[in-house]
Amino acid sequence: MTYDAPPPGPPPPPPPTAGGGPARGSFDPSSVDRLDWAILGIGFIVFVFSFFGYYSWDFGSGYGIDLGSVSWSAWHFDHGLFIAWFAMVVTVLGAAALAISLFVPTVTLPAPARLLTFLGFAIGFVLYLIAIFAHSDFGPNGGHGFSFWVSLILGGAGAVIALMRAQQTGTELPGRLSSLPRVGK
Repeated sequence: MTYDAPPPGPPPPPPPTAGGGPARGSFDPSSVDRLDWAILGIGFIVFVFSFFGYYSWDFGSGYGIDLGSVSWSAWHFDHGLFIAWFAMVVTVLGAAALAISLFVPTVTLPAPARLLTFLGFAIGFVLYLIAIFAHSDFGPNGGHGFSFWVSLILGGAGAVIALMRAQQTGTELPGRLSSLPRVGK
């Protein structure tokens, strides 16, 4: 008569973490495409620049006397200037959609993340273009500040990169957007 050993039991549970839950795999930053990092960085930089001078006015007298100047960030909403704030918010939300899909893949977004990212940057860029013209008269000594122009350029670059990544990952774009020419590789 032979004796067979009993079958092995289930594997032991993973060791608990400091929070008491099961241990999770560590995040590998090299698994994220460099263009995705660029999109996330652009969203962050646009957000940071929103706190600096989007609009500026110089109160010089014209006789060599400096009466001072003032500047407002994107967070100033008077005289039609809210459009630049809205452009910044939509751009940052586009980057946030990508961040959620990369870092918290268990969250379900209402649409594909790549589509939301592209639309956020594209709509933000168009709103920045509208903000160039949709405001009260700046007068001869006022206009858009450095941060506005940086945000406009970054919004456009982010839209192109987001379109490129959407096309590379096979994300289906709706309507006429599906007929856009391929960008990049």
